[in-house]
Formats: sequence, structure tokens, C-alpha cells
Amino acid sequence: MNFYSRGKLLISGEYLVLKGATSLAVPLTKGQTMKVDETAGEGLLRWRSCEMGKEWFTLLMRNRFFEIVETTDIGVAETLIGWLKAAKRLNPGFLDQTINYSVDTDLQFYREWGFGSSSSLLANLAEWSGTDPFKLSRKATKGSGYDVIAARKNEPFYFKLEKEGFVAENALFRPLFRNRLYFVYLGQKQNSQTSVEGFLEKRKQYRPEKRMISELSRLLAEAPSLKDFEYYMNEHNIIMSAVLKTPDLKSDRFADLNGEIKPLGAWGGDFAMMTWNEEPEQISTFLHNKGISTYFTFDELIKA
Repeated sequence: MNFYSRGKLLISGEYLVLKGATSLAVPLTKGQTMKVDETAGEGLLRWRSCEMGKEWFTLLMRNRFFEIVETTDIGVAETLIGWLKAAKRLNPGFLDQTINYSVDTDLQFYREWGFGSSSSLLANLAEWSGTDPFKLSRKATKGSGYDVIAARKNEPFYFKLEKEGFVAENALFRPLFRNRLYFVYLGQKQNSQTSVEGFLEKRKQYRPEKRMISELSRLLAEAPSLKDFEYYMNEHNIIMSAVLKTPDLKSDRFADLNGEIKPLGAWGGDFAMMTWNEEPEQISTFLHNKGISTYFTFDELIKA
């Protein structure tokens, strides 16, 4: 059995999506594969995870009690087993005790990029286990679940959490000025689960901010010009900077940028979306001077 799920980025609505704001999300051209082989046996699971073709984690486990026989990383193994248990609760027939399973996964991007190594794996695991990816995600993590929805999408979409689930609505986000949009790796991987937990501890509901961010999500997707798009990016940054009590990226690290830049997902690391108003061949020098070497164009990265 072969499975494939896409990576993701959250263009707008970071953090406040957890409180019910409408966000703009995009699936990526890069994702994660999973291959599962089954043979009659004594109920063992052999798991092997690769990143860009290079092995980084293995696990041998007994299916019956989710007992670890051996592993290369006990912390990763415990997280994975937690997800397997969640899938088993949703589908008790998952992981037969008379079958040996051999699972091989491979990421098409580096884990530290924040493109969804966990969410693409959860989406693959949901398909293999015959469970609902959103329900599995909600049992396994404290995130909004937009990322496992993105894993199965082929175009951008609006995402909104509701009391009993979510709403996902396709969005037309393929701007004519997309050759001026870049996705830049800031080089500081953030733990999204920790960021989520920290924000959820805040009791405030942010009703005015949710309304404004929800409106900006649609304005960003529908912006007719780069100038409008940059204005909406800046408005989004102002709101979220106040919510998080954190300086925005432009004032903090990119004051000399002739354009706008906003974080995607957890503030402080991972990727940012940047507009560029200079000659395209000058961007590598500009970013190199910031200590940045990894970046993508819109068409290279976004499935739209």
C-alpha cells in the first residue's frame, strides 16, 4: 500500500485560527510518502522514517501492547505510538496482532522547515488506518487541524474551526504578481505544538482581532495588485504583533527590505512570506547578507 500527503503553509490567521478565525492555507508541491507492507506473523511493526531519502528514525514494536522492542529515538517513538494508539481508538480493527507490518516513510523536505512533517504523516496514517484525518489530528495534537486538511488538497483554501468540526472552502489564490512573492526559511525551527499550547492557555477570545484577521484572509487571497497585497500583509502583522506582544519581522530583522514580510505559522522561526520589489537576481544577495540561503518562489512551492 502506498500513500502520499502534501505539506502545508498557513498564509494568514496564525494562532487566531485556534480561536475560530478564518485562515488562508495552501498545500505544497512537496509532501511525504508512506509505503506499508503486510505479512502473516507474530504482530510486529517495523517502522523506518527517511528525510530526503536519508534514514533518521527506526522503531520495532509489538502491536498487541504497543511495546517498544528497539528504537533509535525514544521520544519520537513515544509520540508515534501515541498517534498509533489514537488511530486504534478510532478504528479498533487497526494493527492486527497476527500481521507483521513494515512501514517506510520519506519526507520530500527537511523537518526543520516546518512544512508539515507531522501533519503529512498523520494524514497518511489516517488513510492507512481507515480513520478520519481531522478526528485523528484532534486526538493526536492540539493544533487546529488545517494542516491535515491541506495534506489532501490540490489548491489553496480558507479554513475555519467550528464547535463540531471545521469548514474548508476553496480559495482562488494564484496572484498575477506571484513572481514577486518568495517563501524564505528563517533558520529557526519552532515547535508548533509548544506554540499552540502556549497560545491556548490564553483565555482571551480576541473577537475584534478574529473578525479583522478573517477579513484579511480573504483580502489577501483576492488582492488585485502587489501594492494591495503588501498593505494587507502589513495590517495582518500589526494585529498579530499586538496579540502576541512581539515585534514584527520587518521592524525586527528586515527594516531595509523594499517590500513586506510576514511569518507563516509560529512567529520567530520556520518560513516567512516576503514580497520583493527589486530585480529578481538581487534577492539571493539580500538574503545571503541576512544569513539566509533557503527560499522558494510561489510556483516552486505552492500547489495552486
